Amino acid sequence: MAAMEKKKEKFEDHLRRVEDAVKTLESGQLGLEASLEKYETGMAALKHCYSILEQAEKKIQLLVKEKDGSLSEEEFKPEKKAPKKKKAPDGEIPF
Repeated sequence: MAAMEKKKEKFEDHLRRVEDAVKTLESGQLGLEASLEKYETGMAALKHCYSILEQAEKKIQLLVKEKDGSLSEEEFKPEKKAPKKKKAPDGEIPF
């Protein structure tokens, strides 16, 4: 049988997998091995989500109104936010 073409999955499909993994893991019903598999599936789907969002950001163009009233296109440049660091209380291990 000929190999079937893989359908390009949408952002929402990957997000649904992430949400399913979180819900299942939070239920506490899985054993260790199944939990690890579900976690890995969720993390892979999350990476796909980030990749799709990154590609979308690159495609976005902003329309900017100039002083003379005309419109021009400008590349969208998202703000880069530094990750927040958690500070552990003195003497405690931060995890």
